[in-house]
Amino acid sequence: MADSSMDIMAEVDVHEIDNAWQQAVKEIGQRWDFKGKTAELEWNKGEKKVTLTASDKMVEEAMLDIFKTKLSKRGINVKALELKGEEEASGGAKRLIYTIIDGIPADKAKEITKMIKAAKYKVQASIQGDVIRVTGKSRDVLQEIQQAVKEMDLPLPISFGNYK
Repeated sequence: MADSSMDIMAEVDVHEIDNAWQQAVKEIGQRWDFKGKTAELEWNKGEKKVTLTASDKMVEEAMLDIFKTKLSKRGINVKALELKGEEEASGGAKRLIYTIIDGIPADKAKEITKMIKAAKYKVQASIQGDVIRVTGKSRDVLQEIQQAVKEMDLPLPISFGNYK
């Protein structure tokens, strides 16, 4: 019997993020409780960066909730948003800078492969760039590994693909 394999990935659809951002900006612009307050949501597609500028904590939390809701409705895991920094903006507002995680960082990839080896699964796990390829004799074992990786609850938008 031929070996089975799968890839463990952390990828996002940038086009869907763009759509979610457009919907969130439209909703933010229509909110009556944001009138007269700073409420801006910017999306830099090239750098995969979201900048949220809010005049107060309530606006900040509401905007973030709106954006996360739009992301999840479009099938994007909200774990893809990672807070990179906070800074003061003009007029006493606060600016939050988020990056979109696209790919598994090397340290997290090592952590996943270490868990797979420690659990004594009869598979080969290799890091290939920002993807982990897992090869084994049984698809059942690959499904067990999927469950184990999900249970690790990593701060990444983990997905599984190239199931062969």
